[in-house]
Amino acid sequence: MSSRSLIRSPVSSSAVNGCFTYNPCPSRNYYQCSPTTNVQRLQVGRTFFPRKLRKTNQWNTSFFTQRKIVPQCSSDLSTSCREDVPNFLAVNLLQEQLNARQGTTRKVLVILNPNSGFRSSQDVFYKKVQPTLKLSGFTMEVIETAYAGHAKAIASTVDLSNCPDGIICVGGDGIVNEVLNGLLGRDNLNEAIQLPIGIIPAGSDNSLVWTVLGIRDPVSAAGAVAKGGFTPIDVFAVKRIQAGFTHFGLTASYFGFVADVVQLSEKFRQQFGPFRYVVAGFLKFLSLPKYTFEVDYLPSSQERDPELNPLTDKCREQLSGCGKVMKGVRNNDMIQDNWVSRKGEFLGIFSCNHFCKPAQGLLSPVIAPKAQHDDGNLDLILVRGSGRLRLFCFFIAYQLCWHLLLPFVEYVKVKQVKVRPVGNTHNGCGVDGELLRAEGQAEWQCSLLPAQGRLLGRHPRT
Repeated sequence: MSSRSLIRSPVSSSAVNGCFTYNPCPSRNYYQCSPTTNVQRLQVGRTFFPRKLRKTNQWNTSFFTQRKIVPQCSSDLSTSCREDVPNFLAVNLLQEQLNARQGTTRKVLVILNPNSGFRSSQDVFYKKVQPTLKLSGFTMEVIETAYAGHAKAIASTVDLSNCPDGIICVGGDGIVNEVLNGLLGRDNLNEAIQLPIGIIPAGSDNSLVWTVLGIRDPVSAAGAVAKGGFTPIDVFAVKRIQAGFTHFGLTASYFGFVADVVQLSEKFRQQFGPFRYVVAGFLKFLSLPKYTFEVDYLPSSQERDPELNPLTDKCREQLSGCGKVMKGVRNNDMIQDNWVSRKGEFLGIFSCNHFCKPAQGLLSPVIAPKAQHDDGNLDLILVRGSGRLRLFCFFIAYQLCWHLLLPFVEYVKVKQVKVRPVGNTHNGCGVDGELLRAEGQAEWQCSLLPAQGRLLGRHPRT
């Protein structure tokens, strides 16, 4: 039988699955064929089996047949194995088998940022991620972003019926934030918020998917998306009160030194890629200014709301409503109507939605170790004081996860936070790696919307 005839002959699903089933007992479940069949030249879809997978055992006795053992590889195409399946089996054959088993095809929209990280997101997606998703029964429409804010524009105008199974973001936390804001800015808000968001980490900062789902590489992320399911996550809204401008986030909002570094890092995006934050941080450290803020926060009851209702039409009313905040507070701490006020110099103010573990680095320190992505609270961290020595001590302690032991660091779980820069203090607000700019004196309010987001993939504990 020639190799060409083998290509045209139908191959059953049981035959292929049997080929990839390994049994440690050497006397059973070998893939056997007659001596006239050249197993080593078996060709499927013009792709040969790699030579390192060939294990034939030829006996001196002529009546024994050749035997071929293939290392263990799950027949479930949503899982991974040591050898990449697309490298040696035809994509169309396996995709037809999987679709026949599942009976459904999942339709998603893929938004890819070609400038993420070291501009390698295109190669990562088309060579590693897309074949895995196709094998798992996904039908994809891929759109590459052309400018900042393009992903938000796409998510706000796309026909949701064309991607009923979600939107997959290929890039960093920034593109995920754009898609989230695009969905929450739609008129059909109740329908848009139900659409899950998938993340393929290929950017400068991939803290969200690494912290919440425990995934830090694109191939594992594709496998998690292919397996199905989703993880609920809290959403927070940052509102600039004077302008009535609202921006949503999933990771953290921050003020002071870090927000200043984010703004400066944009000048080095093209030259240094993900390392631009290190360069900008070092330069800002050398010329460290003083940051003065008025901070008001509403402490949490520490109890999780037993009923986290889905997003309703009252969402906009919740965002526009402002709690009563004390005015005219100076250096003293005052409490009225459960609101707590602070005023003074702060090196940093962090309002975290989860414990914010960076994907890069060996130690992977966390800024808010008590935070959870679905606990219905924000974790507020106040780094009081000023000066390079105090900032250096905080940075070293943060790398060792000891920063909460420092006497000038305050940690509290809250429901809402208000921040007002004083004097010449940097008035920008960082959200999920992006900077929200403000003209003049700004006042920012950060509020929580419990369990309003959904991420494609299951949390490790579920």
